[in-house]
Amino acid sequence: MPFPWVAAAKVIPWTEVIAAAPGLARGARELWQRTRKRDAEATENAETSSETRPEARIAALERCVADLAQEGEMRAELIARLAEQNEQLVAALERQKQRGRIAIALLCAAIAALWLLSR
Repeated sequence: MPFPWVAAAKVIPWTEVIAAAPGLARGARELWQRTRKRDAEATENAETSSETRPEARIAALERCVADLAQEGEMRAELIARLAEQNEQLVAALERQKQRGRIAIALLCAAIAALWLLSR
């Protein structure tokens, strides 16, 4: 049973996967840092929000909304890159599956031919 996995692993464009990995990791890291920073700022703002003026609170909320919009764009970009990479992997596995079917058909034909010749 491990043979199909080995064959599939050989077909996957590992150079492209490896080349895309640093960008994906960097995007995920930036997203994580931004989320942690926003959470820390939200906690800090919640502690001081009762003491500030409404104008300052509105400005802080506008900054939060802008940060959330930018974070949403980053997430969408990261998801798009992951989806593209996943699509490439699925296409490679589909090609391998097709080649496997052809190989099985040729093997069956060869076995049938050998069986007929041995009679």
